[in-house]
Amino acid sequence: MQRTIPALLATIVLVAAACSSDGGASPSAGTSAAPASEAPSSGEPTASVTGFDPSAISGTARLAGWQSSDAEAAALTDTITAFEAAYPNITVDYQVVPGDYPTVMATDFSARDVPDLFYVDASYAQPWTEQGFLEPLDEYIAASGFDTSTFFPGYLSVFTGEDGKIYGLPKDGNTIGMAYNSSLVTTPPATLDDLRTAAEGLVGSGELSAPMCLNPGLDRGLAFLYAEGGALLTEDNAASAIDTPESTAAVQWYLDLFKDGLAKTASDMGDGWCGDSLGTGHAAIAFEGGWLDPAMTSTYPDTAYAWAPMPTGSSGQPVTISYTAAYAIGADSQNKDQAWVLLQYLAGVEGMTKWTEGGVALPSRSDVPTPAGKDVLVDQAEVAEPGSGFMPDYADVQKAFQDAFTAEIQNGTYDATAVVSATKTAIDAALQ
Repeated sequence: MQRTIPALLATIVLVAAACSSDGGASPSAGTSAAPASEAPSSGEPTASVTGFDPSAISGTARLAGWQSSDAEAAALTDTITAFEAAYPNITVDYQVVPGDYPTVMATDFSARDVPDLFYVDASYAQPWTEQGFLEPLDEYIAASGFDTSTFFPGYLSVFTGEDGKIYGLPKDGNTIGMAYNSSLVTTPPATLDDLRTAAEGLVGSGELSAPMCLNPGLDRGLAFLYAEGGALLTEDNAASAIDTPESTAAVQWYLDLFKDGLAKTASDMGDGWCGDSLGTGHAAIAFEGGWLDPAMTSTYPDTAYAWAPMPTGSSGQPVTISYTAAYAIGADSQNKDQAWVLLQYLAGVEGMTKWTEGGVALPSRSDVPTPAGKDVLVDQAEVAEPGSGFMPDYADVQKAFQDAFTAEIQNGTYDATAVVSATKTAIDAALQ
């Protein structure tokens, strides 16, 4: 696919606004194909013709990504060490990308000087695929016999292009679950009706600023929208569905939690995020992913809390949203075969098991053991819908929703029609 400078600049603008997240086998079990008579050391894959023997590849694979914590650095270092022990002919040159990751990567794409293997967040997987920056992996997958069937569908789907090809393999993932102060909430609510009832019973308890900490954006609100039978898009993703009666009612339900004093944003509680609100006792319930655990352990070790699934709403079906990131090979990567050997390990059973044992991420595959204490969040992956990466220009849609929703809270009007109207305008523009 030809890449033009104007298109690249548009991509830089888009990805700079995106937010990177982590939710994220000795040769992987079941992944090794028949040995090749002579495997290439770099360049375009010839695996579809000759078969692909990972142990026959040698050289260096340059891996790049963001880094959110010391714990993440330690977990990845341990995983790379295990890889190099399994594949002693390949050395991994791991580089942390400083600054704004998508913008730095966009510059590298423009210069056609990209790492061999690198992180791709779901939020900008679609534009990077459409601009031709990512190498399709299907030939490598087929020639190596790499099993993609055990990836949770909500994770893998966002890295599959419109052409049906796979452009990244999910490195990990996270779902949004309900974290609650177990000293204040003895029976976690299983439905949204129960959630509201429980919140009403908590008003005025202890040092609570509000029973729940909730975000005013789609990064959490989308889970409630789905639970209440609403949607942003029609089933074929061709048109907006935010203005349907179900969606409008779902937005109003979410707004009413703020209107009735059952929820506040973290900033309105004087906190940096809802993890702080839960940890300090300003809120008894928050909706977060696995990233909450290390923050609670390190910062709020005395706060007793537990996990429960996202409550079921009027849709009658369990549902939540998920976040993920993938490993991808660049179309202009210099050492693609070395990159694939590393990728099939990291996204395979053994590599992902090693990585998720570090406690900073959840597996994106159902055949990888669930880390201790993560059962609720991992089990939800079966029913999770993508929280980003499922439509173009989603960052603009998110901004439109959050700006309008926040204005309704601040103005004290709590009118869903204003939020729906602003969001529909952004969705219609994105789909055009």
